[in-house]
Amino acid sequence: MAKKNSNKGQIAQNTAEPALVDQDFQAMAEAAYPANYRQFEQAVAEDRLSHLYLLTGVGDAEKIALAQSLASFVLGQDELTKQRLAAFDHPDFVTVLPEKPGAAIKIAQIRSLVPELTTTALEGKRKIFVIDQADTLTTAAANSLLKFIEEPAGPQLILLLANKASDVLATIRSRAQLVNLQASNQVNLDSQAAKEAFAKEAQTKVFKWFELAMTQDVALMAYLQGQLLPLVTLKDQENQVLSWLQSLGRDLAVYAYVDQDQLAFPQLLGFYKEMVKRYQPDQLLAVGKLILQTDQLKNVNISWQSRLEKLGLEITIALG
Repeated sequence: MAKKNSNKGQIAQNTAEPALVDQDFQAMAEAAYPANYRQFEQAVAEDRLSHLYLLTGVGDAEKIALAQSLASFVLGQDELTKQRLAAFDHPDFVTVLPEKPGAAIKIAQIRSLVPELTTTALEGKRKIFVIDQADTLTTAAANSLLKFIEEPAGPQLILLLANKASDVLATIRSRAQLVNLQASNQVNLDSQAAKEAFAKEAQTKVFKWFELAMTQDVALMAYLQGQLLPLVTLKDQENQVLSWLQSLGRDLAVYAYVDQDQLAFPQLLGFYKEMVKRYQPDQLLAVGKLILQTDQLKNVNISWQSRLEKLGLEITIALG
């Protein structure tokens, strides 16, 4: 839900306090993406900025810092401007963030931007918009944004931030200038450490949820909502969960025909053996197909939670 900033009535689209307040965002951005930082600095100096960029790469806080840095190049390098940008408190700097971790950017959030998108800058030469986690834009939200992208009200700079370009809707991606961020070794290491920490915590819960689905346990939905969903807050994490589920479906389908070392999760050998005894091969194949169909739903306007709930129910139905 949008809230108004007390300073000049600027609309701030995020409900949580920004993580970078009181930090040196320029130092963070330059350390994280030194080549991209210099390229944007030069582009502003030479007055050759595009009006729409899609910035993709690792580093969530770092991408926000780069967006703030680019805004500073445009709006001013004086200390007061930097302080206002650090506090997300500049009238020509508007941000849109998911309402909570793992949530999609909704059409209501884009619609609330309309007054800002249809007015010109108050203090600077350009008005700057930052849409974080643009890969979570729903189809309706993306379509609502399109007309403002194609017909800007005045000099604007729109920055879309995402981990992967392929996860951003094609209608948006095709209109933006794509910048693949060249992250520093430290940012890459931090990103890899975060992925490993997520895998360590989440993979066993994915296995448990799948077991509950395969055994038609009544605790299936409660486990999904209470244990698994709270861990999955990023698009990459959603994709990782689906990849694990696809591997589980494949293992079940081929368990009886391949050697143990050809299984994705040989540690689940006992579970596979039990499922093969319990169900017919066509039932196990049906489960694998349902998982693949769930992956295809990523391009449809349906939430991550709904996709997994739908998959769980369909698995229990397929197994009779």
